[in-house]
Amino acid sequence: MNHQVTSLTAAFKNVDAFGIANAADFLPASMGGQQFALVSAAVPQTATLGGAQVSGGDAAHSSVMDKVAGRFHLHADLLGITTAVHSLVLLGTAGLDGKFLMPRSGGDQALLNSARAFQTDAAAFSAQLISLGLSATFLTQLGTDITAFEASITAKGAGVGAQAGATGGLEDTAHKAAIALHVLKTIVPNIYKNNPAKLAEWATASHVEKHTPVPRPPKPAVTPAK
Repeated sequence: MNHQVTSLTAAFKNVDAFGIANAADFLPASMGGQQFALVSAAVPQTATLGGAQVSGGDAAHSSVMDKVAGRFHLHADLLGITTAVHSLVLLGTAGLDGKFLMPRSGGDQALLNSARAFQTDAAAFSAQLISLGLSATFLTQLGTDITAFEASITAKGAGVGAQAGATGGLEDTAHKAAIALHVLKTIVPNIYKNNPAKLAEWATASHVEKHTPVPRPPKPAVTPAK
């Protein structure tokens, strides 16, 4: 598994464990209980996927989770920028009208189109956005996530014939779990807003690590021997 997939599947497991431990606060019929159930359903399927990959299994299976992880991270990138832009609007920053709008469609192409627009438009406001807490490398991260998501879509398309049945179910389950994780990041802090210990547990359980490759320093020039 690549780093993003590993991080997302680890988060599914940790969130599932948190939901089980705190089931009394998230009854099955509640919105929170339903979202925890979606995450829980993804855990055994992603575990099976991991085993298949370790044993040299189907590359098409790998592309399924690559795509789900790529969508999760790219959506998180855009949401982080949108939130920061809203603060800039409140501070009176000009030139933001009609920009940095989250995609209305849930389709892959709509997400990519929005990501590319964000990448272009954010360059002019990068200093202000960084001053509000975005990473100094947020544009590099966005570009990396755009490329990765595009690659995962291509890989999935190439293996579409092998993705019938269970693999299609895997993608659907994992995609729903990724959405559920986003929703739970709103619900759980609201439920435990007066419980710092639970909030700390949740922050650890729901964390999905991001990874931006660090450029290697150039190798020193070798002076030819005389």
